[in-house]
Amino acid sequence: MVRLASWFALVTLLSSSAPVAAKCAMSHLRPKPITTGPVVAGGGIVVATEEVSYDVADQGDAIQPTWQFAIGGTKSKPKIELLAPGLVVYRLPTTTASASVKLVAGKTTFATATLSNAKPTALAAPKVTAVRHDRTLGRGSSAYTRVTLDGAPPAGMVALVLADAKGTPRSFGLIADASNEITVYAHSRCGVVPNNTVESSVGDKVTLVWVDQSGRMSPASKILTVTGKTDGGDE
Repeated sequence: MVRLASWFALVTLLSSSAPVAAKCAMSHLRPKPITTGPVVAGGGIVVATEEVSYDVADQGDAIQPTWQFAIGGTKSKPKIELLAPGLVVYRLPTTTASASVKLVAGKTTFATATLSNAKPTALAAPKVTAVRHDRTLGRGSSAYTRVTLDGAPPAGMVALVLADAKGTPRSFGLIADASNEITVYAHSRCGVVPNNTVESSVGDKVTLVWVDQSGRMSPASKILTVTGKTDGGDE
């Protein structure tokens, strides 16, 4: 009887101990077309890899081999050009004469673009005042790289790409509004990032490049040094 009581006391003690950190459900990825305006000659439809919650079906990244262009009554396989890890442009055929192009898979249309006859204007390099990377360690671990501009993003820009000093893309952020701060890398404890994404570190030398709605890339910004800090977080 004493042994049974001791066993019961042990079970009670264990069950009342501080809980082990709960496992979180990993988020998923899906492709998201972000071109909404007219596409200039030589351009295409920009598609980003979007992070979604775990209860949304995982659809993979921006590169979708089954997607096709539907131009009039003809379908064709797009040329997919990588702009940054998780960010691509589906280049339109140079012979396209139709005013409307659809990006489809089977009977599903994912994006529709109109062609512009306007002469493409030159893009200017981003004017960046700071690049900051902050990390939090522990149960609530996270990491964010944020870029501060000297003003609002220029009209027609859909993404900002972070690259190393030699121009190799590392990550990107979408242009959500007219804010002068853009997050170009985000990774929470249970989050996922596109394949080949590179997390920057404090002290890295980096540059920034605009991507417009036609998938054109601007010249690179001046080289900047990443600042930031790491917090201990929860234990």
